[in-house]
Amino acid sequence: MSFDAIDAVNWSAIPNPTSHPYDDPERVAHALRLLTVSTTANETGDAASLLAGCGFVCAHAAMVFPAAYAATPILLDLIEHGQRPRIKDAALGLLSNGLDYFPTAGHNRVDTPYDIHVPLCCAIARHIRGRRTALLAHGIHGKQLLAEADLHWRLTIEEAELQADGTLTAIAALEGTPFQTPVEAELHVPPPFEQAVQTVRMDALTADVSGTACIELGQTPFKHAPGSSLYPAECGRREH
Repeated sequence: MSFDAIDAVNWSAIPNPTSHPYDDPERVAHALRLLTVSTTANETGDAASLLAGCGFVCAHAAMVFPAAYAATPILLDLIEHGQRPRIKDAALGLLSNGLDYFPTAGHNRVDTPYDIHVPLCCAIARHIRGRRTALLAHGIHGKQLLAEADLHWRLTIEEAELQADGTLTAIAALEGTPFQTPVEAELHVPPPFEQAVQTVRMDALTADVSGTACIELGQTPFKHAPGSSLYPAECGRREH
């Protein structure tokens, strides 16, 4: 594999929450290069240890850093196209940690091409869901990672109708696993109607196998429903 995907990231623009040199996102890029070209068990282990001890995650503190969002598709590339099984396994373990660990306070959100201020875990999970076929081919651990990513669901509203009692019924596309209601959700309104993230109550969810869902929201604090996205509110609260 080439370094093109690594080199395409502006690592210096990614925040370093601790300001410690060991957590510099540029070190994440360096460790990803080492992992990509590692040929021995020691080299792979050393590169994975670098990623587990700085800028990507901090294993002993169960902490994940903003650079993990940019690193996730590169690790997924290694799972899909890596030259050696041990590299694939190391990437899989790192991704599992990145999804499980909590971000530092004030650095639990990232901007993405589809939404801004997305909870870091949900943004990582969406990358993972996008590689479903490759992860299913990786066996039980790939399936486990997918199952965990599916808990970080995302709903995109396609049609909405205001009811007489002030609630909203909407048709939405569900990514992830159907969940129990009622539940609190974060509402993200797309440009040009972009506004601050709001918390709403979801009273009901019915989804079919295609991912088409019917949802009922207990209140409608927003004007432009179609195109808006919903995420688990608890994900937005995850931080150290």
